[in-house]
Amino acid sequence: MIRNTTEQDVIKPKSKKRGTWVKGALGLSALIASLSWGGHLLSQPQNSIAASGVQTAMVERGSLTREINTRGKIIAANAPMVYATSEGLVELFAQPGDQVEQNQLLIRIDSPELTSQYDQAKAELERLQMSLEGERLDARRQQLELKRRLDQAQVTLEAAEREHRRANEAIKQSLISDIDFEQAKDEFASAKLDFSHAKEEVELARDTLEFEERSLRLQLQQQQLKLAELKRKVDKLNVTAPISGMVGNTLVDNRQQVSRNQALMSVVSLKDYQAELEVPEIYADELGLAMPVTLEVAGTTLTGQIGGISPEVLNNQVKVRVRFPFEANLGLRQNQRLNAQIHLQRLENVIKIRRGAFVQSGGGRFGYRINDNLATKIPLDLGARSLTHIQIVSGAKPGDTLIISDLAPMQQQDQLLIND
Repeated sequence: MIRNTTEQDVIKPKSKKRGTWVKGALGLSALIASLSWGGHLLSQPQNSIAASGVQTAMVERGSLTREINTRGKIIAANAPMVYATSEGLVELFAQPGDQVEQNQLLIRIDSPELTSQYDQAKAELERLQMSLEGERLDARRQQLELKRRLDQAQVTLEAAEREHRRANEAIKQSLISDIDFEQAKDEFASAKLDFSHAKEEVELARDTLEFEERSLRLQLQQQQLKLAELKRKVDKLNVTAPISGMVGNTLVDNRQQVSRNQALMSVVSLKDYQAELEVPEIYADELGLAMPVTLEVAGTTLTGQIGGISPEVLNNQVKVRVRFPFEANLGLRQNQRLNAQIHLQRLENVIKIRRGAFVQSGGGRFGYRINDNLATKIPLDLGARSLTHIQIVSGAKPGDTLIISDLAPMQQQDQLLIND
């Protein structure tokens, strides 16, 4: 039997010094690696975003025009409305779209009541004229009678005066008695009194006749004025075109009963147009006369200026009228729709950037400036705004590149890495 070598094997103890050195080296290496990676993390942004997810623009210096985008319509600068001057049935002589000349008959109103009043006033005028003529004839007749009485009184006075002279001569020669003398004297005094009364009566009658005639003349004049007014109203029953142009809207039907002062029809002038715009009331205090306006209508750009601003607000809108040079070849029509830009203010030599969603998402208080694919959050102070640009009061300078898209994905990080 062959023996194994178990008795010859010797177990050699491990060296404690070598194991300790190896463990120390490994721990030191792990510590160095950990510190290096931590420093790298501290030196890099905590988040990143793809370059395709942001939109950028460069800050520049230049002019900026504050504008309002609005809509409106073309209206005739002169489009008078005709109204009924009396109640009655209407008869139309023109339809919408018809070309009319000034004073051309448009509508006739049949008003029996007004026509009857006119006929009665005319008859009353004729009656007063006849009364005045009759009063003048009566006055002549009375004056003639009074003149006859005055002449008779004068003749009687002259005869009594002669008898009185003869009585004076006869009494001196004792040819007549005292009684006859006194009688002649009384008759003379009575004749003088009758003549005086007749003279005063003639003068009073003349004044009375003049007063009565003047009163009738005044009544006649009053009736003439009344008749003239009724004639004017009757003439107004024939409604004519106030201007040359085109019939616009017809607000009544043929043979329709209308009331006094009811709108009947509009006539549109074809020589001049304006634009009527509706502007939000928040801009009302900034609007002013003669402000420049750009109009876009039927593919044509027109320039004009504000000519009128409504003093009232309707449905949160302020109506503005814009005057612009009229050209007949434009083919403009009443109520044609248009777009407009009102230029509120023009600023020169300002720092500006294109408008974007960053204004709303950032509240206009901060933004992100890009430098070597690194976006850094910066404070911003924004100012005036136009349709395409916004003023930067402070926080950026010309040549800076800012993110102008929505800033919500940045989650208000101080720095972000832009990945290509």
